[in-house]
Amino acid sequence: MGGPGPELRDLTQEAGALTRSVPTLVLGLMPCGATPDSHWAAGPWCFAGQEDDFPHWEENYTFAPEPLNNAPALAETAARQAQALCADSLPALAASLCSHSEALPAAYWETLLTPWAMVMAQQIVERHLRVRAMTAAWGHLPLRVPLLPVGCTFRFAAEQDVVLHGALGPAFNHWLFSRLLEECWPAAWQREMLPPQHMDCSQNDAGRTRENPLRRLLRQAQLHLPFPRLKGMRISQALRFSLALLHTSRGEDRSLSLSACYGSRATGMTMDLPQAKTLSLFQAALPLSLRKLRHPAQIMPARQARTRAASILAYEDAAYRQRLALWRGRGHRLLWVQHGGNYGQTRLACAAAIVEYSQHAFATWGWRRHDACPGQFIPLPYPQLARLKGQRAAALSRGGTDRLLFVGTEISSVGYRLDSHPTPLQMVDYRRHKACFLAALPHHMQISTLYRPYFPVPGALQDGPWLLSRFPQVHLCTGPLLPQMLSCRLLVLDHHGTTMLEALTADIPCILFWQREAWPLTAEASEQLDILSRAGIWHATPEAAAHAAAAVWSDPEGWWQTPTRQEARRTFCEQYALTIKDREDALWLQTLKNL
Repeated sequence: MGGPGPELRDLTQEAGALTRSVPTLVLGLMPCGATPDSHWAAGPWCFAGQEDDFPHWEENYTFAPEPLNNAPALAETAARQAQALCADSLPALAASLCSHSEALPAAYWETLLTPWAMVMAQQIVERHLRVRAMTAAWGHLPLRVPLLPVGCTFRFAAEQDVVLHGALGPAFNHWLFSRLLEECWPAAWQREMLPPQHMDCSQNDAGRTRENPLRRLLRQAQLHLPFPRLKGMRISQALRFSLALLHTSRGEDRSLSLSACYGSRATGMTMDLPQAKTLSLFQAALPLSLRKLRHPAQIMPARQARTRAASILAYEDAAYRQRLALWRGRGHRLLWVQHGGNYGQTRLACAAAIVEYSQHAFATWGWRRHDACPGQFIPLPYPQLARLKGQRAAALSRGGTDRLLFVGTEISSVGYRLDSHPTPLQMVDYRRHKACFLAALPHHMQISTLYRPYFPVPGALQDGPWLLSRFPQVHLCTGPLLPQMLSCRLLVLDHHGTTMLEALTADIPCILFWQREAWPLTAEASEQLDILSRAGIWHATPEAAAHAAAAVWSDPEGWWQTPTRQEARRTFCEQYALTIKDREDALWLQTLKNL
């Protein structure tokens, strides 16, 4: 079995031991007093938030099989199943929200429901895979399995609560596992029904409304613009881009029908779960933000179609998304814009493909295709990256630091996205590799190191405290990250993503490393990574990365500015972090006027 912890023990010997003691399979949080002999873990999430109570849990406990570890074909199938499940479920979900749902255009419901429905579809498919793997490996063994009853209630205020407290929440995941196990319960397992749990996140709306009223008003006002202000853009750019979108749209509508492109009839991707069961799982996580919306009796088509850009806030703001849905329902078009570094690189783009690529156009940071994903991809120089050019030199002129800046990313214990991220057990390895990297550094570099953990997320494993307790000579990096990146002596990243693209664009000397099989890339992105590898920028192991960092520590800037490194950097940026000197706005305006 891949991942950390002991290998699964010989099942013949295990069966003999179980005649004396029946272990408990834990689907939610590990109970107080549990031991490796008495309790087995469905996954690392069993210890999230309580790692101090179970020292060395990752080595001591038995974990259920990880179905997606190094299984790219199965992961691709799972992603397509989630997309099909989402597309197939939209009509029934719409009917549950609106008595006259069939009178409204499909584009209205697709735009309104898909961002939330894809969150749930990914959870259902991923947990279903785990249930199948657990029952296949252990179904013949007598195990005691505590379940949560059907009657649990989960009240989510908004879509972000469904992610933070549903997809990443131990209680909701335990409930979801319980419902899926009921469909394939092994005869050898002993069922124990726990008392129902009730979770109410509706009060979270009060916290969100405590935001500065003027700030909230300004944000809502700019969301009414044809091109709202996106991350890294100035308000003046948003206004100019909005004016460029006031014309009638040119050419045919490239928007995709989700049922025709992603539904099970089109793809053949189905699950062996009754539709009524899956619909009940969706409805259990339907947030109040969607329940309270009122829908028009009809939507009249527009005489002439126009295009507007969608903000990333559409994922979490149902009221804003309904405005976009009404826009699409009238026959208008949407432009989505890349807002992070993994687009175009990761082998799987489960949610982005069906939510964003399916619209009329998608503006990228340089790439023109994302494997087999359909879409109208338009490469444009993104202002967030363009503003970084020259900032490294400016920061050094003000006085750089002698710090090695080591930046990490989220260490989720739950697989809540069916894209090309490490699985939960691979995340445990990912964290361990941080320690391997620091241990391989010379002492004089360790004491010069700042570590920047990811911001706290529910369901995450310990990050900064876990690492710094093992390396007290390393210091925590706090405050805004970008100024410290620009002024550091050497930057080290153990993941790919937005920070990596920003560093390469800003021309910051950097060392990269991660497990390649844990972050599957497209064929084109893999070729680009090979170029970085040959230039000595990317490394396959933490130890190799540490040795490379030590080798260049005396003069990182001189090493970085050599023709080999600079050519590799420029080649990668041309594909995934496009910048064009002094012509960004002109290219955007020309493109928008021709949409």
